[in-house]
Amino acid sequence: MKKLSVLALTTVFCLAGSAAMADDWYRDYNGGAPQGFGANLNTVQAVKSDARDDQYVTLRGRLVDYLGHDHYEFADNTGTIEVELDDDYNWSSISKGELIEITGKVDKEFFSTTIDVKRAVSLEKGPAAQPQGPRGPQGMQGPVPR
Repeated sequence: MKKLSVLALTTVFCLAGSAAMADDWYRDYNGGAPQGFGANLNTVQAVKSDARDDQYVTLRGRLVDYLGHDHYEFADNTGTIEVELDDDYNWSSISKGELIEITGKVDKEFFSTTIDVKRAVSLEKGPAAQPQGPRGPQGMQGPVPR
């Protein structure tokens, strides 16, 4: 009976320790602080060098090239990065070469970094550019998504 209670007690302590370690990892991985207090990731160069996977960023620049399917090349004055405009949204209110602000989630892979765009706003036309339905940006070559 004594062995069973020792085993049960050991199991409880191990599980409690694992949960605490997982919580610490989550806090460390996500910064543990409100957004805006970490590195200022508002340029393509900063995103490529310092962003974490699944981190949200906001950048200002232009869509300069169509790369295929729902992938485009986004550029600012520090470099270019591939962005994905989900074909579930209508992006037709933004145009090739137009100054826009994008907000999206970083997808950091071993050899590449891309941004999955969640929102794009024209800085030249004013408010709008909220995703609506399937369409690509105006002036870009390529098929209109389903």
